[in-house]
Amino acid sequence: MGTVLIVDDNEDLRLGLTKTIRKEGFEVHTASTGNACLDTLKSHVIDLIFLDIGLPDIDGIQLIPAIKKIEPEIDIVMITGFDDAQSAVESLKEGALDYIVKPFDIVEFTSCLNRIMQSRLMQKEARLSRQGDQENSFICSSEVMRPVQEAICKAAETNASVLITGETGTGKELVARAIHAQNQEKSKDGLFVKVDCGTLSENLIESELFGYDKGAFTDARSQKKGLVEMANGGTLFLDEIGNLPIFLQPKLLRLIEDSTFRKVGGLKDITVQVRIIAATNCDLKKEIQQGTFRRDLYYRLNVIPIHLPPLRERREDIHLLANFFLHRFKKELRKEIKGFTGNALDSMLSHKWQGNIRELKNLIEREVIFSNSAWITLNSLQPDLQSTLTGTDRIVSLKEMERRYIEEILRKNDNNKSKTARLLGISRTTLREKLKSIKF
Repeated sequence: MGTVLIVDDNEDLRLGLTKTIRKEGFEVHTASTGNACLDTLKSHVIDLIFLDIGLPDIDGIQLIPAIKKIEPEIDIVMITGFDDAQSAVESLKEGALDYIVKPFDIVEFTSCLNRIMQSRLMQKEARLSRQGDQENSFICSSEVMRPVQEAICKAAETNASVLITGETGTGKELVARAIHAQNQEKSKDGLFVKVDCGTLSENLIESELFGYDKGAFTDARSQKKGLVEMANGGTLFLDEIGNLPIFLQPKLLRLIEDSTFRKVGGLKDITVQVRIIAATNCDLKKEIQQGTFRRDLYYRLNVIPIHLPPLRERREDIHLLANFFLHRFKKELRKEIKGFTGNALDSMLSHKWQGNIRELKNLIEREVIFSNSAWITLNSLQPDLQSTLTGTDRIVSLKEMERRYIEEILRKNDNNKSKTARLLGISRTTLREKLKSIKF
């Protein structure tokens, strides 16, 4: 729910406030000096600081810029004496959010604490809402996804064909929509038309794609516009392109090369301006060797290749995606759910996610539907997710898996514990406890 740091050289005050804050459900850290405060900020994720103005090593007001340099968005409430109101005003000018005067009433303190933490929660909800309202939001922060983001931007600058590869559920359609959305910002409006090559039968796919003229076959009583024509000026997304029948591949190749096609039963060419984006979860090079996919079509589609890594290779994004889906579904279903417990988040981090993002999305939707509490806990998760924690069907122990993963994230971030905690979606307190329990 949030983490608070108390910075005061009075031990009794620290102990008293710690007890009060924990009763309100927040994590607490304490420091007796300014330098200890800065050290804590470098190793823990802190949301709110209660900072005494009169510290033994440095003036509290002078400490504010140093705090903001480490954590720009942190909230600071100054603790000041009754006769030092002028200093409190100066602290507000330096960036403090508020101040309380000693001796203060514990009800006043609790009110201040909850008001600020609730405000931070609402701000977070608003940011997630803005993301959730964007249909084509692409949620990621991991390094392994950086080439994907760069490729999306490059692809959006052209109308060249794109081939997106990756396992089922990795978000290939979302990438295609992101390219289309960014491209349409630079050109005229056009539709995003999806064709699932794996669900249409061979008897229907040609007429669905290219349309037909009146009399082309027995039931063709009138002319029909195909999906290619509907996508004119926009994007034609061919999902599971590996399932496109071999007899139709030359016709698609001609569309890509010449921007022309003929309807079924048609006698004249039709010219369109269509951006082709294809996606597949199979190895098209093997399909070429087996004679089920044309080599020339492959190279025409693969002008801009984009490969999506599986979710197990981008674990830094799991908590980000989980919270994104939680916000979306609790909004749709009007559920009052605050978030996930630490154990629930840990279980998601260590799960194999063979169904990738689609599996995660479906799990979060199911949990929101059936949840009757304020928090999604480990016990509420489905057995297939819990099995990861209990050690079912795994090669290495969870502790070893966690050790390797934390070590890798620390290494990538130059041993910066604050950044590592953010990427892992845990507090610096939790990270510190894990570092103590796991030997590196």
